[in-house]
Amino acid sequence: MDDRKAADKQVNEMAREAAKAADGLRDYQIKILSATQANIDAFFEYAQEVLSARSVPELVELSTTHSRRQLQMMTEQAREIMSAAQKMTTESARPLTSGFTSQFGHMT
Repeated sequence: MDDRKAADKQVNEMAREAAKAADGLRDYQIKILSATQANIDAFFEYAQEVLSARSVPELVELSTTHSRRQLQMMTEQAREIMSAAQKMTTESARPLTSGFTSQFGHMT
């Protein structure tokens, strides 16, 4: 009966860890979608500004400003996405590593 309780406990623990991993994946997907939406919004804002430019120097200034903003935004997005990916990877691997650890613990 103790083996049954231990197995149930391990299954419940792995289910909790799997749920955490799913949350990590969902967070990662949300970061990707948010970054995509922000980039699309920035592009359309830039396009509207370009269409209203009245001179070449104004167009150059708009392009320079847009490029600078995009670079800053993409740097921040990459940081956020990488953080979410690391969290997702860690959470996904945890059930495997805890399962192996507990199995090897029983072997000794």
